Amino acid sequence: MLIHNVPQGSPEWLSLRSSYFTASEAPAMMGASKYQSRTELLAQKKTGIVPEVSPAQQKLFDRGHETEALARAIIEAQIGEDLFPVVATEGNLLASVDGMDMLGNVLFEHKPVSYTHLTLPTKA
Repeated sequence: MLIHNVPQGSPEWLSLRSSYFTASEAPAMMGASKYQSRTELLAQKKTGIVPEVSPAQQKLFDRGHETEALARAIIEAQIGEDLFPVVATEGNLLASVDGMDMLGNVLFEHKPVSYTHLTLPTKA
């Protein structure tokens, strides 16, 4: 695994991720994304043309980064180690990991709860 010293969302990160298949593209690769079809992803990879991020999308991304930082602090307190956001590649794959310890033994990825898909247990 190769670690890249680029902040997620920076122009350098955008350039880097254009050369790899990314973890966030996996649903589209499998034809399971509600945001992008497999055909759209393949066209994007072939042409290098990426749709602009709308203000609404950017607001969601910003909120996601905020909740990642908050959740990372909770996990750090639980495990007693500092975690750092990391952009890493392996072969033709890239992932922007929400947290990794200094030795690379602990990885953390945060996803907010989707109440649309959440099933809570009921009392019998």
